Formats: sequence, C-alpha cells, structure tokens
Amino acid sequence: MFEEGMSIRLVGVRVDNLIEKNEQQLSLFSDIDNEKQDKLDMTIDKIKQKYGYDFIKKGAELNSDNLVKIKRKE
Repeated sequence: MFEEGMSIRLVGVRVDNLIEKNEQQLSLFSDIDNEKQDKLDMTIDKIKQKYGYDFIKKGAELNSDNLVKIKRKE
C-alpha cells in the first residue's frame, strides 16, 4: 500500500469526552444566549421524539422545488 519515501497527505485525530457533561465550550459569538439555545434544542428534540425526526427541519435543508413561490406584482 505504501512505498518507501511516499508522502502522507493527512493524519486525523479525534478526541471525545474530555470535559464533564455540564461544562460547555466557550463560543466565539458571545451574543448568543446559551440558555435560550438550550431551551430551543430541548423543544426541537421533544417535537422530533413525538412526531418523528423529519417533522421539523432547518430552512437550509428544504428543497427549493417544494417551496411556495410568490410572484411579485409589477
């Protein structure tokens, strides 16, 4: 597979569970309210558990062919 003198392009390293569950990584965006985000995440999780994973989606995940198109009056 590897020949002598062959270069390695990429080596990846992954690490999990380095901190306690109740600790959070600091955000670069300090204006984000973590408490509100946590409540939103819990609400979304409850909706998905009750109605199914595909019941609620982010806008970026939607297919533009399935959206309602509004025609502008000129």
